[in-house]
Amino acid sequence: MKLAQKDLGDDLELDMSPMIDMVFLLLIFFIVASQIIDEKPKVEIPTASYAKVPDDTTGRLMITVNIVNDQPVYYVGPIEMDDGIEGVKERIKQEIDADPELRVLVRGDGAVPYKYTEKIMNACAEVGAQDLIFSAFEE
Repeated sequence: MKLAQKDLGDDLELDMSPMIDMVFLLLIFFIVASQIIDEKPKVEIPTASYAKVPDDTTGRLMITVNIVNDQPVYYVGPIEMDDGIEGVKERIKQEIDADPELRVLVRGDGAVPYKYTEKIMNACAEVGAQDLIFSAFEE
């Protein structure tokens, strides 16, 4: 006795709608997470009449200086340096060792005296960071 064989190959389909839903959920998650990660210390960026916006600011080490209780507070990225300019200098040295072509973005509050941003420039020069730009808004 011979049994009839069933053709199983033609009627199978994969439902893509759950997979599409998961892709959109992951996309939304990463968009929201990237907004949280990009925290910067809050400073009032000064304006300048000849300020130029650089073509490429991505990949720069951001150093921020602000005045709190008449004392300078330095940040490298979002992290506050507890030991002041020496901590900044050590962190720049670590970054230079990892990437000799390090580019630095200096952000300073408009009320910060020049002597504190000068300390950042000197620290960069001492460890070999040569590509510095300063944040300023165009008037």
